[in-house]
Amino acid sequence: MKLIKNTPKIWIKKFPWKKKSSNKYSRGRVLILGGQKNMIGATILAAEACLRVGVGSIKIICTKDTIRILSMKFPSALKVEINNISYLKSFLKKECKTTSVALVGPGAGNSSKTMKFTVEVLKHIKYVILDADALNSFQYKTKKLIKYLDKYKLITPHNGEFHRLFPSIKRSLSNKEKVSKFLKLCKSNILLKGNATLIGFNNKIIKNLHTSSELAVIGSGDVLAGIITSLVGDNKMSVIEAASAGAWLHGDIAKKYGRGLISEDLIKGIPSALQRLKNE
Repeated sequence: MKLIKNTPKIWIKKFPWKKKSSNKYSRGRVLILGGQKNMIGATILAAEACLRVGVGSIKIICTKDTIRILSMKFPSALKVEINNISYLKSFLKKECKTTSVALVGPGAGNSSKTMKFTVEVLKHIKYVILDADALNSFQYKTKKLIKYLDKYKLITPHNGEFHRLFPSIKRSLSNKEKVSKFLKLCKSNILLKGNATLIGFNNKIIKNLHTSSELAVIGSGDVLAGIITSLVGDNKMSVIEAASAGAWLHGDIAKKYGRGLISEDLIKGIPSALQRLKNE
C-alpha cells in the first residue's frame, strides 16, 4: 500500500481561505452533536476549533441539560434542543437542505442513544466526521456502523477506540497494517491517531509526522476533529484533504507552543498557525 508523507504541498491549493467575497453562508455550516452534561467541554473545544479555522456557522444539538450551559459559555454558536430520536429525524430532514457537514462524538457520551443519533446523522448528512463516543457507542455493533460509512465519511479513532471497533484485528500489527485492514473491510476513510497519525483512503496512506508529543493531552482529539470538520465541503476540501490539513495544522500549533500544552492552548494557537500556513 502506497505511503505518502503529509506536507502542505499535497493539499494547500485546496485550502479554503476566507476571501473578500466570503460570507457566513458561503463558508458553510456545520452540525455538531453534543449532549452529555459532564463532557460539555469537549463539545465546546470542537465547536470553537471549527469556527476559528473558518466555517461560517455551527449549530450544536443540545439536550435540556446542556442548552443553557452552552448558551452561556458559547454565545456565537447556534443551538437546538433535541431530546429524542423522533424529533432528531424530523429536524435532520429539514437541516440536510442547508447543512452538508456534521461532527459527531465530542461530548456525546457512550450510550445506545448516541449510537441511534449517530446513525440518523449518517443517513441524512453527506459529510460526517466520527470521533470519540460516536465510535465507542458501536462497540460490538461494528457491522451496523460500517453499513453507513462511505467515501464522504471519516472515522478518527486512537488505537483503543480502533480495537474496540475491530477486535479481530491484532493489536500487535503496525498502525499501517491496521489501516490497511480497515480499508479492506470498509470503503471509507480513517484517521488513526498516534505518534505518527495515519490517514487511509482507497489503497493509499498519508503519514503525518508534523506533530508533537505534547498533543497527548485530554481534549486534543476534540480540537483536531473540529479543525478537520471546518475544512470539509463540496466547495472546500475533500475528506482526505481536510484530514491531512487538519492533522498538519494541529501538529504545527503544538510544535510552536512547546512544553506544557493543554487543549485550550491549541484553540488559541489556531490564528497564528493559519497565518504561518498562509505565509508559506
